[in-house]
Amino acid sequence: MKRILGGVALALLLLTILAAAKHKEEQPDPRLKQIHAIFLKGAFEAVRLAQANREEIEKGSCLQLAEDAEKADAVVKVSYTPGGTEHISTANIAVPGATSIRQIRPYHTAFELSVRDGLKMKKIWDKNIDLDHAQQSSRAGVFRLMDLLSHDACAGR
Repeated sequence: MKRILGGVALALLLLTILAAAKHKEEQPDPRLKQIHAIFLKGAFEAVRLAQANREEIEKGSCLQLAEDAEKADAVVKVSYTPGGTEHISTANIAVPGATSIRQIRPYHTAFELSVRDGLKMKKIWDKNIDLDHAQQSSRAGVFRLMDLLSHDACAGR
């Protein structure tokens, strides 16, 4: 009986430690709160979409989109892989009479925010999102990631 209680107590202690470590890990870098202007660089399509919808992105956010990296507090590297349908060979798939199958790829968008640390840039925040065609059509990944960045950077200000 003592062994069982000891095991349960040890398990609870380990779960508490793991939960505390995970909670600490999820906290955004405090330097994120000092950012007011960001410069988007990278995938042309995603950056163009953000610049074209600048007012919508900046509305209700403490972040502004800068035209120049030198005038920005941080730089966001944007990567964007458009989804769609691609044909792949079914030579290795035993499907009688099949010539190809269609594979749906997600729309993958990623943000990597870096701030100046001396002469170098240091990454302090990154997120990515994969959307299917319907989700991408309703609200593009770049907007969803801007919402997440805004939430982390502007909370409490």
